[in-house]
Amino acid sequence: MNEQPSAMHAPDLPELSAYLDRELDADGRQRVAAHLAACPVCAARFAELQALSAGFRALPVEALGFDLAGVVEGRLAAAPRAPAARQRRDWWAGLPVAMGAAASIAAGVFMGSALVTGGVATAPRMAALRVFDTMPPGNLCIGLESCYAKGNVK
Repeated sequence: MNEQPSAMHAPDLPELSAYLDRELDADGRQRVAAHLAACPVCAARFAELQALSAGFRALPVEALGFDLAGVVEGRLAAAPRAPAARQRRDWWAGLPVAMGAAASIAAGVFMGSALVTGGVATAPRMAALRVFDTMPPGNLCIGLESCYAKGNVK
């Protein structure tokens, strides 16, 4: 019987396992037992769980005969250790990173000041190309010169 129970079907596999291991309370055991008596799909799944549990109990118990933790600790103590990382760094080791950070900050300050003070970004445009502007008059502009012709500034 390969019929699968629906997603809303109760009990689910963990609940059947808990029933098998006697981990459910009295109400839960009674509910699952009543369901198993009426549902052949769940009864078949429960029989599979019982067979699996019996198979595990039939396996032989393996014992090492000694404490494995002591062997592992001894091997770890005898293993060669990697040299510790150098704690002290030379003063010049971080110099390239510091120079790169300083250069990027300087470039950002330069470009920002060019935008605010009317540098390269606010250069006047050709009057013939004003019809192709993407920003209508009154929109947010970098400066008045970028949105209006110099003669029309009020």
